[in-house]
Amino acid sequence: MPQYIVSVDAGGTKILAALINSDNKIISQSKKPTDAKNGANAVINRIIECIESTLIDSKVKANQLAAIVVGIPGSLNSQKGIVYLAPNLSWRNINVVNPIKKHFNIPTFIENDANLGALGIHQFGLGKKYENLLGIFVGTGIGGGLILNNKIYRGKSFAAGEIGHIVIDPKGAKCGCGNFGCFEAIASRTAITREIKNAIKTGKKTVITKLTNDYDMIKSGILAAALQSNDKIVKKSLRSASETIGLVVGNMSNLLDLNAVVLAGGLIEAVGNFMLPVIRKSAEEVALPQNFKGMKILNSSFGDDAALYGGIALAKEVGLF
Repeated sequence: MPQYIVSVDAGGTKILAALINSDNKIISQSKKPTDAKNGANAVINRIIECIESTLIDSKVKANQLAAIVVGIPGSLNSQKGIVYLAPNLSWRNINVVNPIKKHFNIPTFIENDANLGALGIHQFGLGKKYENLLGIFVGTGIGGGLILNNKIYRGKSFAAGEIGHIVIDPKGAKCGCGNFGCFEAIASRTAITREIKNAIKTGKKTVITKLTNDYDMIKSGILAAALQSNDKIVKKSLRSASETIGLVVGNMSNLLDLNAVVLAGGLIEAVGNFMLPVIRKSAEEVALPQNFKGMKILNSSFGDDAALYGGIALAKEVGLF
């Protein structure tokens, strides 16, 4: 049996590919900006380029791969290889599997990126000891992956876990999915950026204007630097997002009576120490006491690797690794 897989995390901002061996070790990585504005074909070509780069850097041949696994931020059918809706990529009804499989002639699979992240955290991260776990991934958007009874829960049409599109405020900001007031439209890095940008437009002072000229998508590292400077505008925006995340966590606790909620993604990685206490307090305010008692709310600390390691779990699930 081949000794390698390539696992790809194709996010709204960047594409990250990793060549992983049968000892679950990352051998090489490749990263490119997603540039979703150039269309689906351009993004798929970038995914292919990232995969090729991992092979070239490691001097591994494509025929040594057991599988290619690609995580996509959206609702999809993993059996058909079709992405139905990926708002942060502006994709609707895109077949991702066929062009990649045709290029490499290797079994290729897609999965929701948050599902892969939850699988990675559950099987290789701090989620190993929790049989019922919710992973919430906060970045450009907000994704969710559910582990119930130690197995990923996909739902009847493979679209379970779309926590980012729970409607919090029907009169809120428009989401990329077309609805108004979705969780990710209120609490993602995109939403935080929007709030800060609006504050700057109204003349409010923030250190952000000294740290970057790009107010369309403020990077998590910039937010972390502003937080260290005790910036009031950034603290207010992060606190507001954290309170909303906590509201959702508390409600999910009431619905599912979970062992753990693990928060991950670039924003949490950068400013989680500030956000998690606010999230815990907000969650406790709405959760039923019996449900909240004993439920862990954790920072993944897995960085970008959660979804990549989830690719290993998926390849093993289908018997190819």
